[in-house]
Amino acid sequence: MKNIAVVFGGRSVEHDISIITAQQVLASISKSYNVIPIYIAPSGDWFIAENLDNPKTFLDFAKNVKKKKSVSLLLGSPYLLVNSHFGKKIRIDCALLCLHGKNGEDGSVQGLCQLCQIPFTSCALMQSAIGMDKAVTKRLLSSYKIKNAKFVEFYKRDYELNKEAVIKEAISKIGLPLIVKPANLGSSVGISVCEREEQLGEMIEEAYLYDNKILIEEFLQNAREFSCAVLSFGGKYIASKVQEVKKGEIYTFEEKYLHRLGKEDRKPEKSVDNKIKDISICTYKALDFKGVVRIDFLMNDKGEIHVNEVNTIPGSLSFNLFEVPFHDLIDALIDEAISSFENMSNFTYKFSSQALKDYCTLANNFKFKK
Repeated sequence: MKNIAVVFGGRSVEHDISIITAQQVLASISKSYNVIPIYIAPSGDWFIAENLDNPKTFLDFAKNVKKKKSVSLLLGSPYLLVNSHFGKKIRIDCALLCLHGKNGEDGSVQGLCQLCQIPFTSCALMQSAIGMDKAVTKRLLSSYKIKNAKFVEFYKRDYELNKEAVIKEAISKIGLPLIVKPANLGSSVGISVCEREEQLGEMIEEAYLYDNKILIEEFLQNAREFSCAVLSFGGKYIASKVQEVKKGEIYTFEEKYLHRLGKEDRKPEKSVDNKIKDISICTYKALDFKGVVRIDFLMNDKGEIHVNEVNTIPGSLSFNLFEVPFHDLIDALIDEAISSFENMSNFTYKFSSQALKDYCTLANNFKFKK
C-alpha cells in the first residue's frame, strides 16, 4: 500500500482555500492508499494529527486539533520524521500537493520534494515558479505567439523612488481603464480595476501589500471569461470541458470560492470551445507543465481569445472541469507523478573527471591565501 502525503495549508494568503482543496481530496481519495494528511500552519510549522480530515478542525486549530505531532522531511531521503530526528520515520511514496500561492505553489515545496526524492503531483520547480509569476508567464506566452493582454510590470522599489513616473508610464502604455494585480498571487486577492487616474496610486499601494512586483494590464471591457484545465497522462494531453464564468467586472475571490457552490456555469459555443481547448494544450506544452493546470481566458468583443492566468495547482484541483469521478483524477495524478519521478531517476547524475585530482595536485604545489 502506497503512503500518500496530502500536503496543504502553508504561509500564504490562500491558506484557507488550500484547506478546502485538501478536504475535498481527503474525502474522495481511494482507500487503496495509506493517506497521511500534512498540515502546514500559517507559521510555517508542519503537523500531522488525527482529525486533519475534518474542516471544522481549522476553525480553531489550537483548540480542535487532536494528537498533533510536529513533522519534517529528512533531506536526501523520502522519509517523514515525526516529532524529532530520533522519532518515527514514515516513507512517503508520493506527495499530493494541495498548496496554493506563495510558499507552496511557487516551486518552494516542489524543490524540497525533489531534494528528498519524493514524487509530487504538480509542475516541477522551475515551471511552478514561472506559473506563479504572471509577468514571466506572459512574456513566455508571447514568445510562443499565444495571445495575452498587454501589460507593464513594476517593482516596489521603483515605485517608491518615483511614484508619479510609474503612474504616468502605466497610463501612457496601457490606458484607462486598467487592472492592477500582484505578480505572484492567486485567488483574485489584491486585484483592482482602475477607471480614473486619481485612483491608481491607492490601488498600486494595495497590490504592494501582497508582493514586491505588480502587473498593470489592459482591461478588456465586456470580455467573456472561460476556464479549461489540462492534465498530461501516459504521454497524452487531456483538456477538460470549457466553462464560461458568470461574473461582474472581475472574477473575485468570493465568486471563485463562495458563490459558485451549487451553481452551473455556462458552456460556450462549439467554435469557442474548440479554440480554448487547443490554446490550453498549447500553453501547457509550451510551458512544460505537469499535473493538473487550470488556464483562465478572456475573450474580447472581437472574438479574440487571450490567456489571462495559469494556475499550476488549481483550487479543488479543478475536478469540476473533468467529467470523471474525482478519485479517478487523483489516481491519475499520483500515477503520473510516480512515473515522471521514475523517468527522472534514470538520468545520469554522476560524472567522473580528473578535476578534483588535478586540484589536489595543484593545492600541494601552491599555497592559497585565505
